[in-house]
Amino acid sequence: MKIMLVRDRNVLNTNWLAYFANLLHQRGHEVVIACDTYGKLGVSAPGYELQKGIRIANVNGKTSSPLLNLWHKIRCKTLPSWGLFNRLIKKEQPDVIICYFPVDLYNVTRFQHHNIPIVQMIHGYPPLILDKVLKKNPLMRAWCRKNFAQVSAYQVLMNSYKNDIDPFFAPRKIVRIANPVRQYVENEIVDLQNEKKRIIYVARVEKLIKRPHLLVEAFAQIAPEFPDWKVEIWGLRKYPAYEKEITTFIARHKLENQVALMGYNKDVEALYRSADIHAFPSACEGFSLAIADAMAMGLPHIGFKDAHSVNEIIVDGHNGFLAEDVSDFAAKLKILMQDKALRIKFGKNAREDMKAYAPEILMQQWDDLFKELTSPQK
Repeated sequence: MKIMLVRDRNVLNTNWLAYFANLLHQRGHEVVIACDTYGKLGVSAPGYELQKGIRIANVNGKTSSPLLNLWHKIRCKTLPSWGLFNRLIKKEQPDVIICYFPVDLYNVTRFQHHNIPIVQMIHGYPPLILDKVLKKNPLMRAWCRKNFAQVSAYQVLMNSYKNDIDPFFAPRKIVRIANPVRQYVENEIVDLQNEKKRIIYVARVEKLIKRPHLLVEAFAQIAPEFPDWKVEIWGLRKYPAYEKEITTFIARHKLENQVALMGYNKDVEALYRSADIHAFPSACEGFSLAIADAMAMGLPHIGFKDAHSVNEIIVDGHNGFLAEDVSDFAAKLKILMQDKALRIKFGKNAREDMKAYAPEILMQQWDDLFKELTSPQK
């Protein structure tokens, strides 16, 4: 089949999209990534480069003509792209269109009348992704509703999310297909026998959802007992005021030698191998690849009981711990830090649990969905 993946901007900065496109290509599908961006498409992380044969169709990309480039640059920043995507769809004639975000759905449905099945991905907790539409004015809501009415199927990442899509979005079909998780051989996984005394958190430094300050606050409660342990927070840094809150807290508690904001690192696998524990204080996730990949490499985890998705992937007392609050987070972190055997046990269980998300299993679910959406209606 020909599959069109639609992602408006930052195409290659999204490692998962490249990984997914490669997996579709490996299954024999023709893959076209449709986007609307002037300038750089982004940079793939090592191991996430697009495979030969996958095409990128950029409706506002650079050309060899300076005048045309000027027009594309203006058009990309000021005008909607619905007509351009309509033209691209007519040219490519895909069997299925997969939209990464709602904005991508608008690009392939507004003022368009094709009958190509559309899958709307929900990369997160559905209300966080979709319910922004419900806050729009009545005219905009009505317009958006027409777009969502053209969705053939919504893909959610957790079974529990099937009931979290508001009826406004006209969900004719909701299917749970989790993110495919890379599987690692023995010499690629974390060596927990070799104690590094390092706790990491891999996520962007952001206050409302990712909440790294909660990890810092929890560690501060037990840090005096573990002077040789360190906490490293690895992820994109773009909120200076929030970072200042964290660094001020670190300084006030004299943790400068134990806690640090490390910034972004493309070699995430190396980060996991450098750690003993992956602490994950996020408020909610869709299906966190940071957790899943770290589990597939054998790292034990700790998160919060009320964090959507986190509280389903982390099974309390099996592959990690789930905490009630910051004090409980600190207490359970302490247990893991003190008990290497428990960390090894949780890590083995985590790695075993991730086998259910092996790419061949998840991509078969996608193939089944494609066949269902493209089969003649009885």
